[in-house]
Amino acid sequence: MDATSLPFTTRVLVSQEEHHTAGQRTDFTALFPASYRTKNDDITIPQPSPKFLARELLVERLNNIQDWLWVCGRPMPPRGLRYVLNSRDIAITEDPELHLIWSKNRIFLKPIPLYLLEPDFWTAHINHNRKLADCARGFLFSYTALIAYQSDFSIAKEKGLLPSEVTWEAWKDLAKEILENHCYAAVNPRYWYGELRLSRLNKVYRLRKGYVLRGYSRVGSYAVYADLIRDNFAGLATILGYVVIVLTAMQVGLGVERLQSDEAFQNASYGFTVFSIIAPLIASVGIALVVLVMFLSNWIVTKDYEGKRFHEMGVEPFWRRESVQSSNQVQGK
Repeated sequence: MDATSLPFTTRVLVSQEEHHTAGQRTDFTALFPASYRTKNDDITIPQPSPKFLARELLVERLNNIQDWLWVCGRPMPPRGLRYVLNSRDIAITEDPELHLIWSKNRIFLKPIPLYLLEPDFWTAHINHNRKLADCARGFLFSYTALIAYQSDFSIAKEKGLLPSEVTWEAWKDLAKEILENHCYAAVNPRYWYGELRLSRLNKVYRLRKGYVLRGYSRVGSYAVYADLIRDNFAGLATILGYVVIVLTAMQVGLGVERLQSDEAFQNASYGFTVFSIIAPLIASVGIALVVLVMFLSNWIVTKDYEGKRFHEMGVEPFWRRESVQSSNQVQGK
């Protein structure tokens, strides 16, 4: 497949009558969302600019660990939606970096944007940019695997993954054209892989990129500290249960005449007894320290972000002005 050629020419957003009468489309306003969030967290009107399309399509964070994606998933297309729903819930995301990422009992899927189904938009704004085109082709290719049967199509419509205008017949025509023009060399390498496991992505980012606390994404992490503490102490309780079993067995062993004279067993019992007393205390302190570090890290990052954000907004919090004024008045007296 030529890197500059369109992956499809089928117009799935218009009826057959409109298709025969319509010329080349130049106004794509109706295909964009109502608003979008910039990298600096400003809310603005969507425009077909490189920045907007980059946030909508690029998967650079996954490309940064491309050589480690084999740890997180298999180099195969994703399975159909009918299969996905057997074991996981579908969570909607608009972040391409989370598309096809799964965690525990849910998988994140990005709905197909309207503009990606318009051939004229590809010609005007995507095909001239190799990075955007490769990601867009890979994204659409992933949906040819997700929506293979009419049952998949029904699920996609129900979950809002496909625009309401698209019919089953139109989707079959579109998927056929995409697959006929498909070439793995012409799609972003991220889409050589299907579903990726979030827990392993987090480990790769912690070990390879140094994001010790955050990892790849925190969408699957604990929402409150109480859950983090509960789960960690639940694991500790499981270990302590095993320790209790071992200590009980040793106590029985010490009552056996044969083992009472065994110096090695006596030393092992003594050592394990001391360990069972100290280890839970050390583990509890360790859990408390982890929670404290996470709390302080989040607090520092939040306060730092607040200062930068207020500066970008060009505002000064009124409560800080009042605090400074009160302090000056006290000093004046």
